[in-house]
Amino acid sequence: MLDETKLFDFIKIVFTKHSKYKTISNHNKKRHHFMINRFFSIKFPANAQAFNFNGINPAAVIDSWAAVATRFRGVPGWIYTKTKRTKKEIASAKSKYTEKDEVVKFYMQKNEIGVREFKELQQLFPKELDKNLKKLELSIQVIN
Repeated sequence: MLDETKLFDFIKIVFTKHSKYKTISNHNKKRHHFMINRFFSIKFPANAQAFNFNGINPAAVIDSWAAVATRFRGVPGWIYTKTKRTKKEIASAKSKYTEKDEVVKFYMQKNEIGVREFKELQQLFPKELDKNLKKLELSIQVIN
């Protein structure tokens, strides 16, 4: 049984149970206005911005998004966005490439970054940094 007062249950109702959506009170529609508008702004940013001003009727906005939702057969994947990385993801994202000091120094010099910024890159974007360092190392080997 889906509870219309809970956000993700409400989203499921909007996308899959159109007959039940018609029975939802305006109070519950207003309750979820901000987050529904935010979710739909991922796929429809211009429309969401048009609905984003003070004084607009939140229930009418949700009705508009429900009309858009009738085009989908189920809840689309873009509704569920990742917000936080798990410890397991962080551990697996650790750098597997062992960089050489000369490559790192060259990378930092060419990108005009310091050690702190380099360490931030290692934490936030380890895969992309590894890929860039591997390419740079190959380039240096070709030149030498």
